[in-house]
Amino acid sequence: MSVNIIEKGITVNGEFNLSSTLTLPKNLDKYPVVIIVPGTGNSDRDGNSKKLNMNIYKLVAEYLTSIGYATIRYDKRGLHKSDGDFVKTGLNDSINDIVYVYNYLKNRDDIDIENIFLLGHSEGAILSTIASDQMKLKGLILLAGAGVSIKSALSMQNQEAYKEIQNIKGLKGILLRLLYSENKIKKTQEKLYKKALATDEDVIKFQMRKFPAKWLREHLQYTDEDILKLLEIKKIPVLCVTGDKDVQADPDDLKSVDELNNDNIKTKVIENMDHVLRYYGGEKTIINLIKQYKEEVDKPLHEGLKKVLKNWFEKLS
Repeated sequence: MSVNIIEKGITVNGEFNLSSTLTLPKNLDKYPVVIIVPGTGNSDRDGNSKKLNMNIYKLVAEYLTSIGYATIRYDKRGLHKSDGDFVKTGLNDSINDIVYVYNYLKNRDDIDIENIFLLGHSEGAILSTIASDQMKLKGLILLAGAGVSIKSALSMQNQEAYKEIQNIKGLKGILLRLLYSENKIKKTQEKLYKKALATDEDVIKFQMRKFPAKWLREHLQYTDEDILKLLEIKKIPVLCVTGDKDVQADPDDLKSVDELNNDNIKTKVIENMDHVLRYYGGEKTIINLIKQYKEEVDKPLHEGLKKVLKNWFEKLS
């Protein structure tokens, strides 16, 4: 971490206490600030899980602070050092937590409340798009997930897996094609949706595992059209960025955002950037994604992303 960055552990009090990290640039009286909203899964506030220490949000926070912006990132409710029950957490709960973080910042004397930004990554881009209407923001940043619903994102990932399986040679390819036919993938997905929508329980059993039904059920209330309509009427500056090597978010989704013709929205597809915001020069893969990410653990944030973020912020200031 840079010597010019102050890092503080703090707690945001909401429905549940959210353990968080605040980073502050030195030598400022009032800080513009970026709230970092994470994606799906059980990773911590830095973007690390038991299997992968990618430090996505830590790297984003440190870069933004290095160019003059305070940041706050947090453990999602029920995970790591935050209170609550993760598997029972719905989309609306996650949105409420973003608002609690926003209200916490508004009550700090060292925060410039006229310059609060929201940055969402992956699922966090969906959450941030919806939540931004409940706050007075200076701007909105959507990384690897702009303009699309969770249902379409999941379907795209399944399609990517299916297409890749068709090209795997040898016995491995034969076995995978038997196990994961296009029809089987679709049927499993539709069965899950149907089961989640047929209950009002927070948690269901699916394929012998606990599954967050409330989370899925609330997400399914939003279509791509709903998300795009929310973006279409945004009157604040919005930056939407996806990498062309991303297999968890489709860079082509940004075309639909462009078609909204909202002059407040800027989009950018970054060459050779993947979902964990690193440089990746190889062939796109979803089957071997974990292996790819493990090889990128020590890589810095993509230089192209840094440049786009810096230029966007400079134009606003």
